[in-house]
Amino acid sequence: MLDLVNEKDEVVGEVEKEVANSDPKLIHREVSVYIFDSQNRLLMGQRSLKKKVYPGIWGENAAGHVDRVELPEIAAHRELNEEIGFDTELKFLKKSLTIFSNETHFTYYYIGKYEGQEINFQKEEIDGLYTNPDEFVQKGIDIVKHIWDSKE
Repeated sequence: MLDLVNEKDEVVGEVEKEVANSDPKLIHREVSVYIFDSQNRLLMGQRSLKKKVYPGIWGENAAGHVDRVELPEIAAHRELNEEIGFDTELKFLKKSLTIFSNETHFTYYYIGKYEGQEINFQKEEIDGLYTNPDEFVQKGIDIVKHIWDSKE
């Protein structure tokens, strides 16, 4: 179950994840975590090709829904542990309203540092993790620029 929120991100009820993901009128919360190494290179994650939504897309390292009565920061740490297999200090960047044809959610963005922890990514969620080689540098810049330029 997820918290159902209004346009001000105030909890107004609860909703099942599957229902929230199929009705853009039902606003819920999600988190997105970006991890950088000691050289400030973005650790890129490739979404599993088996995922229904955006299979194979490159982007954040961990993402997911904020459970009912869960704080977004706790959800960010949970998703990082589940999907990448390690935890680190996270800093909140911003929150923005994300609207898709099938769902609407507030996305809470976090960043953290990779400092040599063992990585055990969840194969059901991620097909690969890479510290951005040259060809991915621009994609990392574009992702971070999009976050900063988005509304709210």
